[in-house]
Amino acid sequence: MTTSFSLFVKSLASNTARLTSGSPSSVGKLTLVLGNESADLDSMVSSISLAYTLTQAGEIPAIPIINVNRSDLALRPDCGLLLSTTLQASGASIQDLTFIDDFDLRSVVKHYEPAENYVVPGELEVWLADHNAPASRQQYLEPFVKGIVDHHVDEGRCLSAQTRIIDMVGSCATLVGTMIREKEELIDPVLAKMILSPILVDTANLSPTAMKATDKDRACVSWLFPQVQWSDVSVSADKDDDAPLTLDVQNTTELYKTLDKLKGQVSHLSSRDLLRKDYKQWQVSDLSGIVWNVGISSVAYRLKKWIKRDGQTTIVDAVDRWIEDQGLDIALVMNHGKVKENGVKAYGRDLVVAFSASKENRSLSIIDSLVKTDLNLVPYVGTNDTGLVRFYSQLKTEASRKQVFPTVKQVIESDRSP
Repeated sequence: MTTSFSLFVKSLASNTARLTSGSPSSVGKLTLVLGNESADLDSMVSSISLAYTLTQAGEIPAIPIINVNRSDLALRPDCGLLLSTTLQASGASIQDLTFIDDFDLRSVVKHYEPAENYVVPGELEVWLADHNAPASRQQYLEPFVKGIVDHHVDEGRCLSAQTRIIDMVGSCATLVGTMIREKEELIDPVLAKMILSPILVDTANLSPTAMKATDKDRACVSWLFPQVQWSDVSVSADKDDDAPLTLDVQNTTELYKTLDKLKGQVSHLSSRDLLRKDYKQWQVSDLSGIVWNVGISSVAYRLKKWIKRDGQTTIVDAVDRWIEDQGLDIALVMNHGKVKENGVKAYGRDLVVAFSASKENRSLSIIDSLVKTDLNLVPYVGTNDTGLVRFYSQLKTEASRKQVFPTVKQVIESDRSP
């Protein structure tokens, strides 16, 4: 099915109605492309662009699913600006996208399970973008996973998927862009800017000091850059006035600075919104076979600022409520960003580790093992640890959630405490 990116975007408006029809026969053969549950810029762009390239290659349109509630887009102004700009340029709008709460995913999947006898097996295909195993709350998707395009550590699941592109590059959008390049040397300028954007954000504009960009990221950016329609007028994202930010910029540096500024606008969010803005959850089994529910929130707001604004007690209360609401056994909050130290702004990371009351007897063992890892955790100065909540400075600043979760997973899987 050969179609332009513009026509693909205009077709998005019919997807939600198709998924909510309630009739298996009217839904028919279905290809869903899901980003991960943190639904950051990379995940949203990767799911949309991957659905586009699958539509190009397949017989039916692939449907991109934004794996977060529609109302949560307001917590992600960088995503909102890029998606609205991209879709409007192609004659569509954000309203045309399908978010995870726009339909009942579990109900749709049940239509395709063999026990229902509605359609033949294989009529539902699921592709995962920016993750390589369904989220713990979406594990029922696993039998239907046909393809994976991801840049995280391989969890060793969905091994029967026909396509497993798992490569720890800086951005998943790099992998999707590379797939498209293999089929189309030239692409729509709007699509080029959309794919380029998360690559710049995730690699800090290909910064060597950030140590996130790989040769594949750089090659993809080099391919995309000349295809973008850049503005003739320079726009500064450093301005402090209230003028709205725009993506009609002159170069990659301005594009990166604009999106990065929007992504960092979190100081107005409540503690709960900070915890849910960029959140992922997994299940991990220890040596005794006990399953742990593990949640990690990535927060672009350093502990120094958060504590100054809300106080430690309020933060602990918010984390405790989050653990209860999400049914977690352990929650980690990864704070990152720049703060002034001795008059100089410097990038750094902090880590909050919290346990549910049911795991209190295991917390000391897990903490002891976690502190011994190469994350280089040291007690955070100025906080008082409670029995279940601990505060740390993370000296290994290059370790993002991509590296932290596998470390935590290994600690839990190796734990022998009673």
